[in-house]
Amino acid sequence: MQGAVPRPLRCVYRGAGCLARAPFFSIAQARTGAHPEGSNVPNQVFFVRNLGFVAPTEVRRISFEETLRFEKVHEDVYQDFGFELVFVEPGSLQERVSIIKAAIRELNRGTLRRAT
Repeated sequence: MQGAVPRPLRCVYRGAGCLARAPFFSIAQARTGAHPEGSNVPNQVFFVRNLGFVAPTEVRRISFEETLRFEKVHEDVYQDFGFELVFVEPGSLQERVSIIKAAIRELNRGTLRRAT
């Protein structure tokens, strides 16, 4: 259907809603009338910290120092828009997945410790 606004992809893990696209996409959709504003837009956002290195590719032409600035700008923007960041610190893929799963369980129970 031409001109239709695609619905945001959503997933649910043990009761917690997760957006498969950036929350701002959902807000933009809300403003076009596709969804009521605020619906299905969680306040918490998983923020995966810089892993401490960058592997340049033909497409990714950014220095490590630039990745740190990129990370800080994104952190500030999400906070400026009122999102609560749930930090996922550097670690192996398995460790980061475990952190996210544990945080989702805590969000579902209402026991997630808030960042200060």
